[in-house]
Amino acid sequence: MLNPENLQETNDFIIAIAADGARVEVALHGAHVCSWRGPDGVERLFMSPLNSWRSDAAIRGGIPVIFPQFASEGPLPKHGFARLSTWALLESSRQLDGSGLVRLGLADSEQTRQVFPHAFTLELRITFSGQSLNTELVVTNTGKQPFAFTCALHTYLNVHVAEAALYGLQGYRYRDSVDNRRIKIAEEEILHIAEEVDRVYFAVDKPITLGGRKQSMIATQAGFADAVVWNPWENGCAKIADLKLDSYRHFVCIEAATVEHPVLLAPDTSWSGAQNLECVLVA
Repeated sequence: MLNPENLQETNDFIIAIAADGARVEVALHGAHVCSWRGPDGVERLFMSPLNSWRSDAAIRGGIPVIFPQFASEGPLPKHGFARLSTWALLESSRQLDGSGLVRLGLADSEQTRQVFPHAFTLELRITFSGQSLNTELVVTNTGKQPFAFTCALHTYLNVHVAEAALYGLQGYRYRDSVDNRRIKIAEEEILHIAEEVDRVYFAVDKPITLGGRKQSMIATQAGFADAVVWNPWENGCAKIADLKLDSYRHFVCIEAATVEHPVLLAPDTSWSGAQNLECVLVA
């Protein structure tokens, strides 16, 4: 049920406000979380200033929903079609604890079945306050045959990359896409971003902390098996039309993902994966 006290809706965007004054902005195009601001108005997500906002283009920044294919690892267009589809608003409300809730849905259509011949529904559940943002993707097989998929929440976190330090990745096996997709073991106790980084960490089962000068972000995931860390650096930005050459200075992607082992979903069953971001101010 829509609640006009905490919802402002345009043709393209949902703006929802929690009891503590935190605010999210969500595009119906891709069910894309474009902004998450605390009561202080500070933006926690990065958005590219070069977005075209065309209906046939993905939004650069925020939290793109990747389904049913991660990257170019399959026959579909890169990152699948969910981020290019128009979703429906299912609910916006405030929960008993004052946090905001936005739910969006997407079902298979004639267009999706041309590239992914399966019946499904997707739901993205966004729960937020000034301290935390939880995004949960629910996939349901509504057809009569099983299907497989990979997926991710491609989260761009707003940070000065020169000050960024990532904790919690040491010891994990990962695939290094910058080094010919070689499989390695993470040796760094603290990962500093000083060059292009494009890694899929496998079987991630503990939080990842992105430390900065003013605040830290703790990313925890459930359901998603893997985690991606990405920053294209200057050379990568030069190859991406909707990023400025210096955009790499302003974000690090920490993505909850299922990449190595696709999910095989039986008929009339559901799978869910969530990423929770907790903002901790640095004293």
